[in-house]
Amino acid sequence: MTPINLHARLGPFGIAGLLSVLLLSGCAEDPMGPENRFALIAFGQCSHNQALMLVDQAIAKGHADNLERGLMLKAAILRDRGDLAAAEALYPKIDAAWQAAKEKTLSPSRREREIQMFINIAQAERHAKGLDPSCQGTAD
Repeated sequence: MTPINLHARLGPFGIAGLLSVLLLSGCAEDPMGPENRFALIAFGQCSHNQALMLVDQAIAKGHADNLERGLMLKAAILRDRGDLAAAEALYPKIDAAWQAAKEKTLSPSRREREIQMFINIAQAERHAKGLDPSCQGTAD
């Protein structure tokens, strides 16, 4: 099923809502944390500032999984809005958080895939909602 057909079937619920349900089903605790989850939804609606505020709240809590996912999501948000230097400045923190959460080293290629995954999710959500996937012309 194409993203457009999927969106037509989901209606206002949206892809982000579906992802939330799928990721939360069967889990006692949200592996991303609620702030990261809401940040991902805001990111998918071109609300970079709100997404950054929410992800910073998740990072401040310091839970190992939420911290690692939050730092990657923050890098994705920064990269998506064109602030590559700020995104790359997070890489040492991302690597340390991954090491703490997973107890193994994060390869640069894996880090890039993880960050790109968040960008892809946001762009798919924008496409499904009829927004410009690049957020051009969207006031934030």
